[in-house]
Amino acid sequence: MARVPFRANSIIELTAKQSNIYAWGWQPNARHRVAVCGRRFGKTFLAMKEMRRAAHLAAKWGIDPENEIWYGAPTFKQAKRVFWNRLKRAIPRHWVDGKPNESECYIRLKTGHILRIVGLDNYDALRGSGLFFFIGDEWADAQPECWTEVIQPMLSTCNGNSLRIGTPKGFDHFHDCFQLGQPGGEGDYRSWHYTTIQGGNVPEAEIARARRDLDARTFEQEYEAGFVTYSGRVVYAFTRAGSVRPCPYDDTLPVHVGMDFNVNPMTATVWQEVDGASLQVGEVIIPTSNTHEMCDELQRRYGRAGSVSHITVYPDPAGAQRRTSAQGKTDIGILRNYEDGRPRFNVVAMSSHPLVRDRINVTNARFCNAADDRLAFVDPSCRVSITAYERHTYKEGTSDPDKEGGFDHPVDAAGYYFFTRFGASKTKRAAVAVMGR
Repeated sequence: MARVPFRANSIIELTAKQSNIYAWGWQPNARHRVAVCGRRFGKTFLAMKEMRRAAHLAAKWGIDPENEIWYGAPTFKQAKRVFWNRLKRAIPRHWVDGKPNESECYIRLKTGHILRIVGLDNYDALRGSGLFFFIGDEWADAQPECWTEVIQPMLSTCNGNSLRIGTPKGFDHFHDCFQLGQPGGEGDYRSWHYTTIQGGNVPEAEIARARRDLDARTFEQEYEAGFVTYSGRVVYAFTRAGSVRPCPYDDTLPVHVGMDFNVNPMTATVWQEVDGASLQVGEVIIPTSNTHEMCDELQRRYGRAGSVSHITVYPDPAGAQRRTSAQGKTDIGILRNYEDGRPRFNVVAMSSHPLVRDRINVTNARFCNAADDRLAFVDPSCRVSITAYERHTYKEGTSDPDKEGGFDHPVDAAGYYFFTRFGASKTKRAAVAVMGR
């Protein structure tokens, strides 16, 4: 649905699916609403409409001003960045008593009611007298105790209403909330599930692009708002049938190396790129080793006499701090300055670690994205890597990869190459250090 530019005191128009959620507000069988939505559904826009209505009803119904109206996000910084300016635009100026409090982020109405934005991470500090209405954004990222120990008791003082909304992240407390609003749940709960495309704000062409950029599991969670479990294999998109094929080394093409700094073993996965696909042509696994020895081995296998460097290394960002020599050189410094009579390596290093799940998502998307395209293949000779891709798993009951089995090193090495080369956002790319001749 097209919207006119928003101005203070203008009418907030909702899409059809947003209106479905909004229309059930303040009905006896929908006191607590839960909306599970895909990315860019328009959750924040809906929150503006909800806060405006709550302010109107608090005055209309003569609610004691001790009962406030809150917008909550996982952290205060996030709440302020996402919603504070929008809230100020949503509330008509003639409703407001004085100026908004910019430091504590609240608006006092002429009726005495307070509209406030809060962070839910330090929820113990939020305890107060009462709440008339609460909207919790990105609820999957909030701690479940903030509801049971603080928000729900505060709503009880005046039989207040709530809306919890967000994109799912596994079978967690948000999933439990959603189930309460489904058939067989609790009588005063109602819940909805909408995908990104159903929200009406994102063109189908952009959805198609996301299918190509994301692995199937991440696409299902982020755009189809599916409750996805991350148990089992980490690199689930890798299969022997679909991902293993002959990838012979071509000494006329550049070489790309993903590197995991680890004394035992030092690990590198070696790639070349053909027609947009990444081909793993080799692996270097050296037990009880160091970065100097890894450099020597890469140069021995893939170096070319008399040529400028054609080897680009994408290392673990921790190598900028980790020191492996008595002279105090860092691992990345050793890579950058490696000479021994031959051209130095090019080094492309992130300035900080990406989120582990982001690195894993990009790795899976290269092996097989949501559009069923395979963009990474592994030569059968890379036996250690193949075993690692197949056997690296999550710790039981968590979304944390299990590092006890020893299968994490090739997966991490490949992930540094994939993420730095293909997955970094524009913001992240600005922080990439490129070092070479």
